[in-house]
Amino acid sequence: MNYDTTTLTGYDNSTDITIATYSDRIRSANIVISSTKSAVILTSKAKQFTFIQKVIGATKDPKIEQNTLTYLKYSENSTQHELNNRCSEIIYSELETLFITGKEEYFEDGFESNFSRGLVSCVQKYGNDAIEAITCFIVYEKISPEVASEALRWLGEINHAESYKFRLWLLERSLNCPSSRVRDGAILGLSYLNDPHAITYLEQAIEQEKIIELREDMKQVLAQLKRES
Repeated sequence: MNYDTTTLTGYDNSTDITIATYSDRIRSANIVISSTKSAVILTSKAKQFTFIQKVIGATKDPKIEQNTLTYLKYSENSTQHELNNRCSEIIYSELETLFITGKEEYFEDGFESNFSRGLVSCVQKYGNDAIEAITCFIVYEKISPEVASEALRWLGEINHAESYKFRLWLLERSLNCPSSRVRDGAILGLSYLNDPHAITYLEQAIEQEKIIELREDMKQVLAQLKRES
């Protein structure tokens, strides 16, 4: 089969796009295009969320129309890895800003705050990726204990099924954090989540807890969860 090809370079300093003109339908590992005489084949790295627009704008070829691109899939693992890293950086940066500004807020039990609304929004937008970043901030003590405690409390209240197991794990894990404030937030979060799965973790934490008030709070939540089991 003969091809008339044009190569475009310079997109994000990493893209080499070949445009091949031929007939009928093309199905490749990278792109599927139907009912057209023009095809776009991805031969190296490109950013998924702007790739189609960039190709159409750069080629200025009237035969390449947006409605001909019915499916786009990248086969290069390195490209997907880079996209994941870029996404993780965005989430981490957004949460870092939220935690920094949250340090200046006054938190009151039972009331929302700019911090809590921002945290809930991040979890709803990014799901487990957000919880992974939050885990990093809390477990490695990169944020103040007060803000970490408030975050844990709200992680127990959020209604988000996709991140449920990850949030439960983080709350259980945080019962053993060095900061008493963080442990207190974990206790509150588990009381809101109300999942008997945490019973064993609470029993272990009660044995190790040296602060009487926290130990009593743990016992109350433990009794609550046992009633649910």
